[in-house]
Amino acid sequence: MPIFSSGPHGAWRTPGDDHPLISARADHNGDHAVILRPGADIGDLVALLTTLPPAAFFTEHFGDVDIVLIFRPVPGDPATVPAGETNPPDPAAAHATP
Repeated sequence: MPIFSSGPHGAWRTPGDDHPLISARADHNGDHAVILRPGADIGDLVALLTTLPPAAFFTEHFGDVDIVLIFRPVPGDPATVPAGETNPPDPAAAHATP
């Protein structure tokens, strides 16, 4: 069996395993962990990322086979800054230049 699918989205999956290939969990701090397993494809990832809050940004990763991506709320988001404190400068927006 080849490592990468040559067919359309969803054509190949890790055989004999009932665990989801991609999932997300949120904790009480608003952090989101996205777990990727072998067999997940870009369509799976895009579909799951659209469910994360728009104010979340990627901060770190863990793992070597099953990968865990950590997304956190943007620092200075009014929902995360205690009343009476000033917001720090917004983080630089990541973008690709043509």
